[in-house]
Amino acid sequence: MWALTCIAPENMGLTTSSLDAPVITPRQSHLFEPDALEGVHGTFEVAKQEPIHSWYPYLEGYSAALVDSLRVKYMPAARRIIDPFAGTGTSPLTLGCVGVECGYCEVNPTMSYVIQTKLSALDLVRAQRIRVSERLLEISGSLCAMASVSTPANDLRNNYRLCFGDGKFFAKETFEDVLRLRSICDSEIERDGITGELMALAVLANLVPCSLLKRAGDVRYKTAAELKKGVPPLIDSVAQHISRIARDLVFAPQLQTRPALLAMDAKDLRNVPSFKADGVITSPPYLNGTNYIRNTKLELWFLREILNSEGLRSLRDRVVTSGICDVLANKKNEAPHPLLAPILHELSRNAYDRRIPKMVASYFADMHVVLQGLWHQVNPGAVICIDIGDSRYGAVNVPTQDLLSAICESIGFILVEKLPLRQRVSRDQSKLSQDILILRREEDGKRPRALVQASVTNQERWRWFKEAVPHQQPPYDKRNWGHPLHSACSYQGKMKPSLAHFLVHCFSRPGQTVLDPFSGAGTIPFEAALQGRVAVGFDISLMACAVTRAKLSEPNQGALDDLIQRLRSFIEEYEPSPEVMDAAAKVAFNRPVPEYFHPATLREVLAARRFFRQTRDESSEWAFAMTAMLHILHGNRPYALSRRSHPVTPFAPTGPTDYRPLIPRIQDKLDRMLETPRSPEFRQGRVYLMDLLAEWPDDCKRIDAIITSPPFFDSTRFYMTNWMRYWFSGWEREDFDEQPRRFIESLQRESLSIYGDIFRRFRQNLNAGGVVVFHVGQSRKCDMASEIVKRASDFFVAEAVFTEDVTHCEKHGVRDKGTVTAHQYVVLRPN
Repeated sequence: MWALTCIAPENMGLTTSSLDAPVITPRQSHLFEPDALEGVHGTFEVAKQEPIHSWYPYLEGYSAALVDSLRVKYMPAARRIIDPFAGTGTSPLTLGCVGVECGYCEVNPTMSYVIQTKLSALDLVRAQRIRVSERLLEISGSLCAMASVSTPANDLRNNYRLCFGDGKFFAKETFEDVLRLRSICDSEIERDGITGELMALAVLANLVPCSLLKRAGDVRYKTAAELKKGVPPLIDSVAQHISRIARDLVFAPQLQTRPALLAMDAKDLRNVPSFKADGVITSPPYLNGTNYIRNTKLELWFLREILNSEGLRSLRDRVVTSGICDVLANKKNEAPHPLLAPILHELSRNAYDRRIPKMVASYFADMHVVLQGLWHQVNPGAVICIDIGDSRYGAVNVPTQDLLSAICESIGFILVEKLPLRQRVSRDQSKLSQDILILRREEDGKRPRALVQASVTNQERWRWFKEAVPHQQPPYDKRNWGHPLHSACSYQGKMKPSLAHFLVHCFSRPGQTVLDPFSGAGTIPFEAALQGRVAVGFDISLMACAVTRAKLSEPNQGALDDLIQRLRSFIEEYEPSPEVMDAAAKVAFNRPVPEYFHPATLREVLAARRFFRQTRDESSEWAFAMTAMLHILHGNRPYALSRRSHPVTPFAPTGPTDYRPLIPRIQDKLDRMLETPRSPEFRQGRVYLMDLLAEWPDDCKRIDAIITSPPFFDSTRFYMTNWMRYWFSGWEREDFDEQPRRFIESLQRESLSIYGDIFRRFRQNLNAGGVVVFHVGQSRKCDMASEIVKRASDFFVAEAVFTEDVTHCEKHGVRDKGTVTAHQYVVLRPN
């Protein structure tokens, strides 16, 4: 709805006065009363005139007014809303601009590109928008000249033949212009990503209108009469479109909350961790025979998403079946609800194509899977708004609204209202309708018994993980994704929280016991605890156990305050002896410890080190305070006690030697650690300071899932990259020579046979139906997955091995991160 309020100048350029115009804020957006919706709002007609939404024409789209009005009327307090069929992003964009978190799905790569480009544009601050807009206007004004000297993209020319054979979709000169525009876009993307992406979006919007094809339902060739009216020139059309985007961009609203891609395929929603949404606003594919993938074949080719004739077929296989060409011989065709059976019988007698009954059955079977996923994704009481219309084949009416309502009720939704939106007509001129189904999710206890017992298997979730690689997708690919306590203490070698999140989700269930025997920073146990699992961690390092315990248990505020007050008093009275100073100076790996601190700060650090050694216990309060202390020990920000160094590895210090008092900094860190509450599902866990080859505690002898990431074979030595924090935790200089001999990174360099003893322990303490999941690194020196499978063979069977390329991963400012080029996942089951 906000899009209707955007102000854009009428002139093709941007004047100084226009750039000073007020920016429309999202809360100014609501122009319609919720009951004032008209049928046109359920179509793309209104969106054709709306900035942002009009950047890519979409026949199957709807208006922002529809989204805004449904939200205001049926879920005004919703903080999270899902759209499993996002199309060109109307719901995610509209909701994001009013501060509502939107989780979405979109399986068509063209639409995903449109959504991501729009989101990136709306993420720009005003100064960036003006810069990008000015560049777009510059390109618009000189596009003809740029195209005349541009080299055609010959890879696209070759792909065209492989994708479409002899198909002629463009006039000859237009085809050459397309190839030239691709080259210009590529150059601009390399120069400035978002500008080139917006230019490519303008090309996408004009490919079909400027071709020999027409999008009318399905894409088809233009008739002779239509061609006689003329085909718009591509370069001029794209230039005008770029100009329009440039004008819209400056005055469009800012995203208040960035939408999150939950899964590409909506049928995978039951495999994805719950978004805990308060509502759903969506318009699934209509059962109208339209092939939504083939309709964007030119765009897919231009984006290099299809490289040969098999590309379209593989994409079509993933969509919800809605067209005859989507029907697969191996797709399940049984009716997901008894009401559908007589309709399928009538269609088999009357349909003009024998594939139609299969198409109808597959459509509802696919939608059944999507709706099951939505039940999993939303909170009890959530409101579901589905824009949908009925269909007609061979004089047989298919009441899609009623059938979807029945399927929804069988899953655990109840129909609240069927809101008429507009009248439609079928090809035989029979009356059809477009309605909005308003449903509500029942409480968990009221769900049909058969569905309470049904569950998605670990294998299904694992299949989804391998296909989607979700931790590499927005927003999960962000370094700071997840609960802030994941960043309680800097720690080299820490697994990405989103990866731990999905591994726990895929291989365990709430209430099950999940162990990480190489706990490290506690990322896997913490994610298990946040998802309602019984989380357990082992580690041989005191530092690691302290950080893990801080995440797995919640401190008492009064007891924590008392501990900090005792620390304050201890610091005030403590004076380090010459022996203590000499011992600290001997720990000198990049530089001696004293060189990192102002003398007064060093005295306080030494006092704190002695205090934490003397007061050490297994309380949450001690672990919490110790973790905060370890984090502030060194870094490159004002929070750190040291001179300027690296927050992960204490490189040689630089910069001035200023006094930095300890108590205010540790108190500030503790306050920030306590700011964000844990999830409602959080269960306090346990951590043990121990060697995993020793006898396991009695409460760790019936483990359901062992999910772990041991030190990679070729990794850097953790105790050295974290040397100052190991020193603070109690190590003296000689410990750095002696203690590492017990560490797995040292033992496995001598012989990988150590894993035989590890797997024996695993087998002794794992439940019969349990699972072991290893996340390891592959390097030129060692194929770790193959070694693990071999060493585990006496106790476990390898169920799956999956390799993920990680050469793209960021290094967080640390130059030496070993020679790991891929991450490997090994799934083991007891033999």
